[in-house]
Amino acid sequence: MKRYTLFILLVFLSLTCRAQESVEKWFEQANAAYNEGNYDSAVRLYENILSFDVESAPLYYNLGNAYYKKRDYPMAIYCYEKALKIDPSDDDARTNLEMANLAIVDKIEPVPQSFLVKGWNGMKHWFSGDQWAYLSIVAFALLLVAAGLFMRSGRMGMRKLGFFGGIVMLVVFALSVLFAAQFRKASLTEDQAIVMTPTVTVKSSPNVGSVDLFVLHEGTKVSLLDEADGWSKIKIANGSIGWLQTGSIRSF
Repeated sequence: MKRYTLFILLVFLSLTCRAQESVEKWFEQANAAYNEGNYDSAVRLYENILSFDVESAPLYYNLGNAYYKKRDYPMAIYCYEKALKIDPSDDDARTNLEMANLAIVDKIEPVPQSFLVKGWNGMKHWFSGDQWAYLSIVAFALLLVAAGLFMRSGRMGMRKLGFFGGIVMLVVFALSVLFAAQFRKASLTEDQAIVMTPTVTVKSSPNVGSVDLFVLHEGTKVSLLDEADGWSKIKIANGSIGWLQTGSIRSF
């Protein structure tokens, strides 16, 4: 039985290593194809990597660039959004997303955010979810060091340093844990989508015969609120809400 288990483990490790080698090979080939201007091949190879459930911000960024070169702007926008969902601090993906959005029909003005909301969201997107998690570990370790200085040092200056340093590290630790948890929740939830059909009519209810509210075009980003019988309740940047057929969008 032990020999059989070991054999299965060795086979699994072998297949895993081969899959890793294939992924690395495809990524190099995809990059080479992109640099040579062969964007169809680049897209196919990047998509092959995604079929192995391998996701990363650089992978989606490169795939988005390939789609952009093919003038497939909805897919480019989708890939840039995926890259930013993984790593919100990716300035290159954000810049290219803005360029891709210039190429689509709908130019929807978002609802203005308050100064506090803008500041909070801006701070949250300083780092990715993994980076916030690492920072929380570092902050906790420094918090322990500061607590040790405060409780054990016989010098008043060191005790003050430990006290105020501990407060700062406690705040950093709390924010890091909160932001990391929010990114973790977002990574497990597909609550946004990109319109993929040339045009789609948004309805007042999940029914073909309901009232037409407005029309959206491919590449537009929407927030997902609910689902019912092949329909999705969506909200666009200006606050308008309605229903459209789920097959017309791709969620992320």
